[in-house]
Amino acid sequence: MLNILDIAFLGLASAVTFTGFLINNFEKHVPAFIIKGFRYGSFAYKGSDANFLQLIEIPKSWYRHFYLFATCFGSVTLIYIFAVYYLNYGVHKYVSFFLRIFLEQDEPSVSATAVMIVMSLLMVQCVRRFYETYFVQVFAKSSRMNLSHYLAGIIHYFACFVAAVGQGPLFCGSQNRENVNWNDTSTKVLAGPCIAVFLWAWYEQYQSNLIFANLRKDKKSGEVVTEDHGLPKGRMFQYVSSPHRMCELLMYTVLLLLIPTKTFFCIYLWVLANQIQTAIQAHEWYKKTFKNYPKERNAIFPHVL
Repeated sequence: MLNILDIAFLGLASAVTFTGFLINNFEKHVPAFIIKGFRYGSFAYKGSDANFLQLIEIPKSWYRHFYLFATCFGSVTLIYIFAVYYLNYGVHKYVSFFLRIFLEQDEPSVSATAVMIVMSLLMVQCVRRFYETYFVQVFAKSSRMNLSHYLAGIIHYFACFVAAVGQGPLFCGSQNRENVNWNDTSTKVLAGPCIAVFLWAWYEQYQSNLIFANLRKDKKSGEVVTEDHGLPKGRMFQYVSSPHRMCELLMYTVLLLLIPTKTFFCIYLWVLANQIQTAIQAHEWYKKTFKNYPKERNAIFPHVL
């Protein structure tokens, strides 16, 4: 049975995949308002049609709000989980009721250890992205995005934390501490390799974002000198146009392996669809914009796509 989050993210994944496929393959037949609402940033729609959508467009720099929200909400959630699992705090009835509404789950699907690892990894990612978007990345003042992208980002992080904690012991159904599954074989086997892969992808994504930021900064002073898009080079850019998106998919693959639940799988499908579609659009934009763009680069997966 599908819960609210399952339906929401399956819908998002389907919409992104279908719309992206139409635009990438039949753009001239797609109405301008769909293209303008779907694309943003460097590959935003440049035509003069569908200007009414400007009413619900916001600065792309508001991306940073995703990570401000995620860092605050995630920190409180992680502290609360720690208190429940290790300081013997009880789960408040309103928290249980809230999780029941979104997940409709009576029995835990994962171990307490898996929940703590996933929540910790999510927080490591959100805190770094908070730092990047506020202190490293350079957003063009003219770059805008549709309000729907903004809302989807907020909902995404909210759902990730809810799905992680709401399917763990003591947070769903009626249980007592004597019967809690603190750890399991799957988590014991996968934890080490998964954490290692996650941290590698986390580091490579950071390096990719540094390369992007430095394209708009003076090498000596570090001051922003342009808002134009440059040609990124080095590290994983040797193989793909969007290594930051490839790393994002790697990190969410790791999270899914640690919490292999139906709801997290639906969230994963949304991440997969979104990252692949935007990577394809970015790749095509690079090829059109830079005549000397390396032919050996793929969009997001080396030697594959």
